[in-house]
Amino acid sequence: MSTDPHDHTVPLVLILGPYLAATVIRRAATALQHDDFLPEPVALRLACERATDGDPLVLAAPGQIWELRPDVDPDDAPARRLAIHLRLANPPRIYVSDPDDPSGDGEIDELLLEVLDLYTLTSWDVRFLAPNPVVA
Repeated sequence: MSTDPHDHTVPLVLILGPYLAATVIRRAATALQHDDFLPEPVALRLACERATDGDPLVLAAPGQIWELRPDVDPDDAPARRLAIHLRLANPPRIYVSDPDDPSGDGEIDELLLEVLDLYTLTSWDVRFLAPNPVVA
């Protein structure tokens, strides 16, 4: 876990509970092992570290809400909160909407995944955690 006093990462176990948090970390480790040809113990350690740090590259997925970090100027971000609808690869990008949009038109934007570096994961709709997701 980060010792940075400005770190506002919400522990994954508080968002998902211990069983689902462990499932997400195991899936991230499997992806790292497969994609980066890492030994399983190394992949698991990296997945734990990156998930604990709130790394969007490891965590970003449909059904999540990410909230703007308090140290980020709102003028530098697309919205105060982002709801992820879809994640794509090559380059990593996401389809998002503003869940607080007063117009209610549900406009969806495609953004590079790196925009989530300005945000903190705050909730995850567990209905989107398929028992056996397809790894692309």
